[in-house]
Amino acid sequence: MRVLLLLSFLYLSLFAEAMSYIGLSIEDSTEFFVINSETQDASSPQYKLKAGYGDIAGYTVEASFSYMDYATNVFSDNDGKALMLDITLYKGWDLGYDLYPYLGVGIGMGEMDVERELESSLSFSSFNFGGGLRYVINHTYDFDIGLNYKLRTWQTISLVADKINVTSHLLNPYIGINVHF
Repeated sequence: MRVLLLLSFLYLSLFAEAMSYIGLSIEDSTEFFVINSETQDASSPQYKLKAGYGDIAGYTVEASFSYMDYATNVFSDNDGKALMLDITLYKGWDLGYDLYPYLGVGIGMGEMDVERELESSLSFSSFNFGGGLRYVINHTYDFDIGLNYKLRTWQTISLVADKINVTSHLLNPYIGINVHF
């Protein structure tokens, strides 16, 4: 009962000085694929549209939609676009001087176009964590810079006689801007 009461107060504290925001980020995604104990890497820009709610000096929940064009040959001769959805919980702190460092943890999922004999797309899920720093420009805008790590698990790839399991590790440094309302 005490845990339920504590969780209720934590939930209500989100509304204390809560604000909604939308934002854009540009990321440089460097991905390290592990395919049957062999590694291969790829780097692609990623574009993110995000919406969040909460207090940047406390807890914030953010949903983001990302687009990335792999333009690699990791899974097929012509790997294509990937669409991703992430949900992240952030914990921020107020350092003064309009600076707000934060840490975040979340989950995600997505799908990438491929040109394979047995598949036209591959899906994946991810566990994400990272951190960054927000600089509040004024009551409406803030500048965001950070680094995310994502551990992705890809769907099993079907070969004629075998199935291959793939995981990947991503490092995503990013910059962005958020608009509060």
